[in-house]
Order: sequence, then C-alpha cells, then structure tokens
Amino acid sequence: MKQLTEFQTDFIPVAEMRRENGLPNPDWRGLRASGQQYFERNGLPGKRDEDWKYTSLWSFSQQQFTHDVSQPGHVNAADWQLLSDAYQLVIVDGHIDFTASSLSGLPDGVTVQPLSQSLDAAMPYLNQQISLEKSGFNALNTMLMSEGAYIHVAAGVKLKKPIELLVVNSGNTADLAVHLRHVVVMEAESEATLIELYASPDDTTGLTNSITEIDLADRAKLFHYKLQRESKQQFHIATMAAKQAQSSEWHNHNISLGGQLARNDVHSQLLGEQAHVTMNGLYLVDGRQHVDNHTRIDHTIPNTTSDELYKGVMDDKSHAVFNGKVHVHRDAQKTDANQANKNLLLSRGAEIDSKPEMEIYADDVKCGHGSAIGQINEDQLFFLRARGLSETSARSLLTFAFAADVIEQIDNTDIRDAIIRVVEQRLPRN
Repeated sequence: MKQLTEFQTDFIPVAEMRRENGLPNPDWRGLRASGQQYFERNGLPGKRDEDWKYTSLWSFSQQQFTHDVSQPGHVNAADWQLLSDAYQLVIVDGHIDFTASSLSGLPDGVTVQPLSQSLDAAMPYLNQQISLEKSGFNALNTMLMSEGAYIHVAAGVKLKKPIELLVVNSGNTADLAVHLRHVVVMEAESEATLIELYASPDDTTGLTNSITEIDLADRAKLFHYKLQRESKQQFHIATMAAKQAQSSEWHNHNISLGGQLARNDVHSQLLGEQAHVTMNGLYLVDGRQHVDNHTRIDHTIPNTTSDELYKGVMDDKSHAVFNGKVHVHRDAQKTDANQANKNLLLSRGAEIDSKPEMEIYADDVKCGHGSAIGQINEDQLFFLRARGLSETSARSLLTFAFAADVIEQIDNTDIRDAIIRVVEQRLPRN
C-alpha cells in the first residue's frame, strides 16, 4: 500500500523529463520550475489541511497514472457536446483535436486558441489568481501543464454564440493524467458564454487536473457553465478563479455528476464597485462517489454583491462536501451577499459535510447564509404514488424538483434544456 508522500514523488520525474524536452518560451519554463519548487516543498494535501479535512486522497494515491500518450484517441464530438450551435474547441486525451473542433465564423475581436499556441499572450495572466503555496494541486498543474485554451474577447464585443470547451478522456490510454490550463480574458464591456464540459466513456480511468483563470475588466460579463460528466472511476480536480473589475459580472454554474473523486475550488475576487458574482452548484452522486466543492468569494471594496446556491443529492454510500466562504473585507461596506447549501440524502449510507462560512469585517452590510439537509418528503411521495406513479418514478420526480432550483437559474434556455436532459438521465427510472 503506497503512502501519499511516496505517491507524490512519482510526478517529479515526469516534470523533469518534460523540462529536458524543452519549451520555446523561457517564461513557460520558469513557470513550470516554480510549480515544481512548491510541489516538492509542500506536496499534495492531506487530512491535516483544513481544506481537505473531509476528503481523503487514499484511493487517489493508490492509482498509477500514465502521463504521455503515443496516439490520442478519436471521438465524435457530437456524442458529447452540450449544444449543436456553439464555437467548439475539443481536447482529447490532453491534445487539441482540430478536426473535431469548430471555430469558424468567430467574430472580429474574439480569439479562441490552444494555450500552447498563445504562450506570449497568456503569460501575463497565468498564476495570477491561484496560490501555489496553498494548493498542491495548483503546483502540480503548473509543474506539468501542457495544453488548454486561451480565450480573449476584445472591448465591447458581445459574443452571440457560446464557446464550448469539450475535454474528453477517450479511454484510449489507460489511467491517463492530463493537466490543463485555461485562460479567459474579457476586456471592458465585453460579453460571452463559456461552457466547460468534461466527459469520458463509462469505466474510463484517469485524472483530469484543470485550472481556469478569468480576468474580467470593467462591465465585462461572463456566463460560465462547467459540467463534469466523466466516468465514475475518473479523478477530477478543478479550480476556477476570477478577478472582477468594476461592474463586471461572473455567473458561474458548476454541475458535478461523474467521478470517483471530484473536487472543485471556485474563487471570485470582487475588486471593483458594483461587481457581482453568481455561484450556483449542483452535485448528484451515488455508489461510492465523492464530490467536494470549495468556494470562496472575497468582497474587497464597497457596493459589491454575490449570490450563491449549491444543492446536492446523495444516494447509496456517496459522500459530498460543501465548504463555502464569503469574506467581507473591512472596507467593503454596503456588501450584499447571500449563500445557501441544501442537500437531499436518498439513503442511510449517504453522507454530507456542509460548512458554510461568513467572515465579516465591515459593519454596514446585508449578508445571510444557511445550510439544510433533508430526505424525501414521505407525504409528497404518498401523494404521487396515490396518483399512480411507481415509487421509483415518484422519487425521481421529487429529486428533480429539488435540483430544479439550481437549473432554473440558468437564463440561456438552450443550455438549461440541455442540462435538464443530462440531469434527467442520472435519475433512476422504471
């Protein structure tokens, strides 16, 4: 049985091999070296780290990952995409699949490129919103990242079609580990919709370790959807971090359905007055799946707002964690912040650790938060069964109604309908 400290040393030779192979950009080499420095110093997190108190990496540490593919697999993007009418960049087994991608017709002022082809443009934004010191997975990503997406929207451009970033583990290489970095830059008064979709066939094993760094200038708006529907054997570690200027809006919807272990860290820094962030999340897990959502919102100056709603449904012996922190800094007067986490347990073996937090250092604010855990309402179940529904159908209907609060907050009807179809497929049926 391998210990976590032994396991993390497996990544070091991979980093050194990639460094020896060389990269054209010296800043990129320096970035990787800094990641390795922090990773060697701090390693991966353990139970002694407060942010990982309820999430064990034991099963992760017993896995042997493959880091290179001789030949990426082929996928039919239509089998996985959320929308048929979207600009699409497809990444298969850690490599850009240009034949499956569809980027023609992008309007002037919009750039969607592989990160490996945009190093000079992306470099000023890399590692600006994450901490290598505090997160071993951020350091690991920085040490080993090789691909991702660079998205830039020029000032005043409002993109009518969504951009879909489709990341697929094809299963062509067993136990494949990919470390992806995405950079999104929205200039002043721009507007776009971004979908991050992570998928893999059933029984596929591997690791997806991704970081998305977002920079929103004054009055920029980003509608951001992340849907994780990888196999139940997959490990998934993701960070999404946004820096928001005056009157900018980040509407983040984070839906987790797959994975043996899925961890999402979502962080917004509200740095300009009238800036707003929406953080909504939905997680549906069963079997022995484990999902952990950690969110943080920093209100740093006056007159900023945030709305956060995470809901979870756990069945069988699954385990979920929600830890959401809202930090109202001393000068952040007139902050308006709301946070809620609600959970539905469908079995005696399911478990949730919910920890909503608010740290408030300003005195003229309007803030509220709460957490709730419940089970299927037996009266409602009886009512539906009395009208001819089977117990399975009645439970599915009530479960979907519970989750609908999050889904209904998606303004885009095409995306909302597509996500409803995906969620419905996860519910038990007769």
